[in-house]
Parts: sequence; C-alpha cells; structure tokens
Amino acid sequence: MAACGCGFTTFVTEQGEMFAFGRNDLGQLGLGAQTVAQAHQLLPASVGGREVFAGEPLVMMATGRRHTAGVTKDGALWSWGNGHSGQLGHGDRAPRQHPERLDRKIFGRSPAVMVACGHEHTLVLTAMGCVWSCGFGHYGQLGHGDQVEKLVLTLVAKEQFQEAQIVMLASGGNHSVALGAEGDVWTWGSGIFGQLGHDDMQNRLVPTQLAGEALGGTAAVLVAAGGLHTVVVMIGGELWVWGYGRDGQLGLGDRTNRLEPVLVGAEDVFGEQVLMAACGNDHTLAVTKAGTLWSFGRGKDGKLGHNDTNDRLVPTQVEAHHFGHAKIVTAAAGVNHSAAVTEHGGLYTWGMGSYAEEWKEEEKEEEEEENIIPGGLGHCDGETKLAPTLVIPALLQGARIGHCHRLPPLHALAFAMGNHSRLGRAAQTALTAADNGKDCGYISMPGELVQQIVEACEVWPKGRAGKLEGVMRLLGGGMIKERELT
Repeated sequence: MAACGCGFTTFVTEQGEMFAFGRNDLGQLGLGAQTVAQAHQLLPASVGGREVFAGEPLVMMATGRRHTAGVTKDGALWSWGNGHSGQLGHGDRAPRQHPERLDRKIFGRSPAVMVACGHEHTLVLTAMGCVWSCGFGHYGQLGHGDQVEKLVLTLVAKEQFQEAQIVMLASGGNHSVALGAEGDVWTWGSGIFGQLGHDDMQNRLVPTQLAGEALGGTAAVLVAAGGLHTVVVMIGGELWVWGYGRDGQLGLGDRTNRLEPVLVGAEDVFGEQVLMAACGNDHTLAVTKAGTLWSFGRGKDGKLGHNDTNDRLVPTQVEAHHFGHAKIVTAAAGVNHSAAVTEHGGLYTWGMGSYAEEWKEEEKEEEEEENIIPGGLGHCDGETKLAPTLVIPALLQGARIGHCHRLPPLHALAFAMGNHSRLGRAAQTALTAADNGKDCGYISMPGELVQQIVEACEVWPKGRAGKLEGVMRLLGGGMIKERELT
C-alpha cells in the first residue's frame, strides 16, 4: 500500500519493507537524524529493511500532515516524524527521526491491527476492537469527552460505541471516523463544515453514531476522511459523502457543503461498484471493482490526474492508458498529490513535484537563495505531474508495492502451496520430494523462487487484521476477494 502526507509519500513492498520520499523536515520519512538539507528525498529511499522494525515485516502504514505510523506483522505499532502535539504517542512532544516502537503494554498487550493519522492526531485499532488515540485534541477528535491533548495513546471508552466491535478507523484533518462490525459509523471531532454528518455544524467530543437511515439503511464497509470531508463505501458498492464541498471534493456537481450523508452513486455513476476510496485535503479518489480510478475535487497542481489543473465537481475517470491499462487495486491522496498501486505492484504518482522554502514551519528572516524541497512524487526531475506517472521500478530496487498482485501462473501456484495447511514453510521439503518424473509445475519450479513467494505469503496481516473487510480493501485486496467469491 501507499500513503500520502503533506509533500511526502511512504509505501510498503510485498516483502514488508518500507520506502519513502519527499519532504522530511521533521523526520516523517523515518530515515534517521540528518540536517534538513540532507533529509529531503527526491527519489525513493529504503528506510532500511526489516531490521528497522525489529525484524518484522510491515503490513500497513498511515501518514498525517507531518508524521507517520505503521503496524508490523506481530501487531506492534511504530511511529515517527512530528511529535509537537503528542501524535506519536511516546509521552513527549519530541520528533522522531527513526521509527520507534510503542510498548504493547499500552494496549494491555493486545496487538494493533490498523492505524490512522490525521493532521496532528493518531488513532489505533487493536485486535480486541478497541480504539486508542493521542495527539491534538482541541476539537474533540480524540474522543475522550474533552479538548485536551494526549501525549500517550489513551483508550476511547468502549461504551461510546455502544459496546460495538470496531473494525476500521479513519482520521481527517481534525475529525475522526470509526466503522463497526455491523456496518454502523461513528464520527467525532470538528464539525464546523458538517464533516461529522449529523445535520449540524457542532463539534462532538465523543464518538456519535450516525442514524441508521442516514446511509440508506445498509452496512458500510470502508470509511475515509479528508481535511474537512468524509466518505463511506457501502457493502453494495455505493459511495456516500458529506462535509466541506467548496472544491468539489464531494462529487455532487456543486460546491455546496453537506451536513449529512448524500449518495454519490455506484454503477450509475462509476459504471461499477466502488471498492475503496481515499480522501486528500480537498480531493477524493475512488477505485471500482473493475479496477478503474476516479477523482474529483480541487485540481490544483494536477493532483486529480486528468492532465490539467481544473477542478472536477463530479467523479471523473482517470484515463486507463496513464496506467498502461493495468487495473488499480488501491489509491492514496495527500495534500497536493496522489498515488495509485496497480495489480502488478506498480506505483504511480502525480501532483505537485516540489515545494518552495516558504513551506517550512519556521522560516529564516532572510534566505540567501531559494531552497526547493522535493515533493512526494519520487521522480528524477522533481517536476509537477499533471497525469499519473510510473515511479521507475529500478528506483524501487525492483520491489513491487503492496501485498495484492495478479501473479503469473507458476507464482500463483507457489502462493497457493505456500498457504496450504500442511506445506507452508515446508515448501522447500516438498520441492525435493521424488516425483517419479510426473509433470508437476510446483515440483519443477526453482526452489529459491518458491521460498521467496512463500515468505511473501506470510506478510499479509495475520489473525483478525487480515480478515477486516475495510482493512483488506485499503490494502488493495478488494478485487482479490471479489475473484475468490466468483
């Protein structure tokens, strides 16, 4: 999967390793303590392999405005970058240049299964279905009934969710969203533009459930939150939106704010059911069951991917030829750029290619010369891209992005055998078994190939995390599940 922050991008490979590029003034790339001049990354940089995360593969990550967090296969939570409001959860306000692990004792030793980052706050979901939060809390976005910052991850009282099992979280600019196992949705935090969906503009200091009929009476399966708007995907593939709409990010054909959920559509608008959606600061991306990508909202810097800088007030398909006609499995939206991952593990980015020095939070009174900070596109030229552009695979050291790919036949066979109840790690033994000359594709494959793919099989989130519908769709597994069902 990929995640987009403010001028930077991070992604996880199929081997569970992390790469990052773009702005790094507060350590949000996780590349270690350096001078600011050295820290920014024009091209993708490896964060250092699994050893950075105590030998465990990374299964998912999230980015805020200037901070990043990730979850490893063993259920450990790591965070780094800007910690000014306590959003890293380490008990202080110091930035972290390297990923730093949070003690699982914080969660009663329950493993983390997903993390979501807002502008300056962080939400964590554990295997017990509990929600924890930390960081900036002025608008109530932490859900604790107050407006106080929390420097450590603090449990949101389970009774606030009517004892429901929470299965997915989303963090907006200053608001938060939770999805229950039965498809119910809760929101809290800033509601000034209606982004909470309760038909008013009030802030909510604790999670408040949307009325059942607000989303057409059906179950939600994925939630996403932007700077000032919220998006939900339903089990039938419908897309619902609400909140700030002045830039067209609601896709309803106008620039009007919506204080309660409004249906955008499904097959009637997108030609297919919507599988997943991602929200940027003022734009929205949607991926359909057919693997097409749609965008709407503010078009500044080309972040909608339509080869221009125009706003789009209704969902508009990004032309498939930009992706070599490959299907899209997941997408990510940042402040001024976007990214998408194809079924073959390719990474495409577009939008703002660099930032001027004035984007720094603390400016010098005088600058001898203008300093250009690379944006989060990962291309060699640092230029703005108005259409999706492939990040050269060689820059990724040949790695494929994400855990959800369409595999060649022999690779698919190895994957299937790697997940077999009796083979699994014993795949190497199976390869050496005598087969009396029988034509078996599995036996005839190179041992190193099988072992590599079997190990890749194990990077998918184990246990309950890998079974959560919303998390699966976020990681790009929506189409895989659809293929299994058919």
